[in-house]
Amino acid sequence: MKKVLKCVTILCICAGIIYYKEPIATYLYTNFVFKKEIVVPEVTSYHKDYAFAYVQETDDFYPKNKEEILNIIYTILNAGWDSFSFYCSDDYDCGNDVNDIAKNAELLSNINNFVHPYNTYETISISINNFNKITISVNRQYTTSDITEIDKKINTIYKELITDSMSDYDKIKKIHDYIISHTVYDTLKEVDPQNPNAYKYKSNMAYGPLLMGKALCGGYTDAMALFLEKMNIPNYRISSDNHIWNLVYINGDWKHLDLTWDDPITSTGESILTHKFFLINTTTLKNLDREQHNFNEKVYLETK
Repeated sequence: MKKVLKCVTILCICAGIIYYKEPIATYLYTNFVFKKEIVVPEVTSYHKDYAFAYVQETDDFYPKNKEEILNIIYTILNAGWDSFSFYCSDDYDCGNDVNDIAKNAELLSNINNFVHPYNTYETISISINNFNKITISVNRQYTTSDITEIDKKINTIYKELITDSMSDYDKIKKIHDYIISHTVYDTLKEVDPQNPNAYKYKSNMAYGPLLMGKALCGGYTDAMALFLEKMNIPNYRISSDNHIWNLVYINGDWKHLDLTWDDPITSTGESILTHKFFLINTTTLKNLDREQHNFNEKVYLETK
């Protein structure tokens, strides 16, 4: 009799599982297999600890809206994490927002501009599953080897040019002049990117101007940003559709600093060093050029 009851009980349980298999499976998966636990890694040494208006660091990894997701993405990039998973709040159906962000290359690029160059992504992937688990994976632009070589060069230059008695203004000017004087704009990569020789200088990174004497605007900007970080001067990169330069906080104000445009290309090939775009305000920048410096003022709020 006991065996019969036992069999009946097992059959009833099995029948219940079969009948209610979806809600039971969801319950078991959510509460036992798929707990919403978050593991927060240590930040890297390239983490920036100053705040910006557009995105801020956060320790809340259960976002309730799109803005909070953007803050988490910035936190991940700024901390230098290669991969990180977090979860939307239970009352926030975040799928559409996550997919919109993942498809918006301009938005992600803007966030990328606020982080240390060594934490800059080359590619970034964003995925979400049925349980609102979001996973972000980052492939960084600078390799360990790149960083080792660049840092060695920066330390050598800094030791030769910079003294503690110099003002921040003079330090920035010294580095600005050095980079331009030792760099030629990589015209080949800009005009003929399909050329086999177009990528040998790493001119879109700090490696190009500092170690190979060639740069595009990204290379000039990253090189300057690395020195600004070494000087502990708040800064970030600011970009338009086809150009990028530095924004620097000095003497209580945010100023534009564009090494690319201070190193103009000449018809004779003569090297020229100018200071027209050296630590200028937004009004002056717009008066000098509105086309390539037409940036999104809703993102780069410090420019106002």
